[in-house]
Amino acid sequence: MSAVTLSSPDKVLWPEAGLTKQDLADYYAAAADRLLPWVRDRPLTLKVFARGVDQDGFFLKNAPKHTPDWIATERVWSPSSNRDIDYLLVRSGEDLRWLAQQNAVELHPWFSRVDTPDRPDLVAFDLDPADDDPPVWQAARWLKEVLDELGLASIVKTSGKRGLHVYLPVERRYEHPYLRGFALGLSQAVADRHPDRLTTEMRKERRHGRLLMDWSRPGPAQTLVAPWSPRPHPAGTVSMPLAWDEVGPDLDVTAFTLRTALDRPDHWAEPPAPQRIDKARDELCAAGYACEDRNPRGDASRKA
Repeated sequence: MSAVTLSSPDKVLWPEAGLTKQDLADYYAAAADRLLPWVRDRPLTLKVFARGVDQDGFFLKNAPKHTPDWIATERVWSPSSNRDIDYLLVRSGEDLRWLAQQNAVELHPWFSRVDTPDRPDLVAFDLDPADDDPPVWQAARWLKEVLDELGLASIVKTSGKRGLHVYLPVERRYEHPYLRGFALGLSQAVADRHPDRLTTEMRKERRHGRLLMDWSRPGPAQTLVAPWSPRPHPAGTVSMPLAWDEVGPDLDVTAFTLRTALDRPDHWAEPPAPQRIDKARDELCAAGYACEDRNPRGDASRKA
């Protein structure tokens, strides 16, 4: 296998930050040891910005016809598209360099791996601020408070834009409906403590300015941007793993960039061991939360 040659390495992908395709490739090479454990053997969706992040990008799920034969793919039937999709699987630094050649700025992996696609090993909560009240760091702290009470260890990262993502490592024994029902019940428990500031309503017209506790991620083929992945923010940010003691009023979620991210320690180098959630789910049920899977496009009522 020969090394990937970058075409147009001087192409500017982040005009405001002055970052080029070469900078993207260099970042992927330097970040590979930290990034690969979170994308390896997970079907991957890319967001490609061929003309730079100040122009429209597009999501890429199906491996292009020009994909080299040394890059692995996984064929998955998509009920929503009524067709097979050949997802890319990224396993090496050379694979990441090929993604840079494709101008792939964002990497969105599944929460499950290809050997157990219906049994994720991560449950993610996407905290999406509507405005500055409550601050997103406060919402993350409120979520951690309930997780701690349930005896569950969590990790946190920036979205690379305005939000924060909280991850719960779980044993690969639970299917998507069980996990999404748990995520909904947990999110409702957190929101009930702060009903004027948090909501689990997926429909914007029902949020009334409250911060969304997005419980919908544990679904088939759902993704979030990977830790350490670049983002199309003008400053050239990355989705940065944090230590929980950094999550406070001084946190600037856009402060971590391709130029600075790798100067920091890797706070996700030793994540919590996969956990069982049965006991925590039972406690939520006993408190009156149904913990039943709901359609995110439907009406997520607050309690059973």
